Amino acid sequence: MVLFHTQVATLLYRTGHPWAGNLVHNGYQAVPFFFLLSGFILAYTYAGKVATGSDRLTFWAARIARIWPTYALSLLLSSIPGLTVPPVGNAIAALLMVQAWNPWLPDLAGTWNYMAWTLSVEAFFYLVFPWLQRWLGGLSRRALLILLGAVLLLGVSCNISANGVEAEPYPGIFRFIPLPVIHLPEFIGGAAMGNLFLHSEGTVNSGAWSYAALGFTLAALMLPSGPWTSVTLIGFSAFIYCLARQRTLLVQVLSTRLLVFGGGISYAMYLLQEPVRDWVHPWITNYSRIPWQLAIVPVTLTALSAVVYLYFEDPARRMIRALLSPQ
Repeated sequence: MVLFHTQVATLLYRTGHPWAGNLVHNGYQAVPFFFLLSGFILAYTYAGKVATGSDRLTFWAARIARIWPTYALSLLLSSIPGLTVPPVGNAIAALLMVQAWNPWLPDLAGTWNYMAWTLSVEAFFYLVFPWLQRWLGGLSRRALLILLGAVLLLGVSCNISANGVEAEPYPGIFRFIPLPVIHLPEFIGGAAMGNLFLHSEGTVNSGAWSYAALGFTLAALMLPSGPWTSVTLIGFSAFIYCLARQRTLLVQVLSTRLLVFGGGISYAMYLLQEPVRDWVHPWITNYSRIPWQLAIVPVTLTALSAVVYLYFEDPARRMIRALLSPQ
């Protein structure tokens, strides 16, 4: 996703590497992957734990504590380069994380910090999750499989992963549907997989399906973007589920301390992309032509994200959760 918002794809196309260019250009597909993974993890973590009003308050408090501090910091840092803030109404919508909920004002979704639209969508998912999980938790394995197939078919046939703030405006019927609802099938698919995983019996040693799913997904990402781009949802779903169920070398690599730490700072890296680019770009000349300069933003972003994660995000999460959690 970080490379998607740089000139790397342009450089790869220019130097005769179209497949690699497509892979980077399709980096926005990390957003539907994130929505699928979010649904999976929440269902696995909170199954049977969001039944009562008190449970729901505890869940929402934990989610606010997890995402809002760094989210708010990213808005503040986005104002520093130009010393500007959006109009009051837009700023309030962004602070409340509802900027992507209005289909009649699609440009509002990208206000203040462009990347924040996905967190506005995720906030809607958090709002409805307790009732969604209670319903999914009561379904049989067969019903969950049918539901998963249905939402993936809907996602691919409507190419929902291609709909974001860059749509001009949301095409066709999508212009009347809020962005969180457009992407709800991705989240429901992830939550259905989480419940399916809870129906399964432990892990298995064979990793063939994990690698097959990864290969399918990478092949799809190396194709030019088009009306069937969302076929990656099938690969993402299979990869997430198989990775959770199978013990593979890839799982061991992803479990190393370095990559776990990388996962920890990834949230800050995602949200701080725009302010870091705004800080760095004015100091770079011929940005798209000099390859080594392409590394300046990722290196700066990684260092800043590590600092934010260690000294702001994690301490703020603990403090807010203590304040908001019911006694």
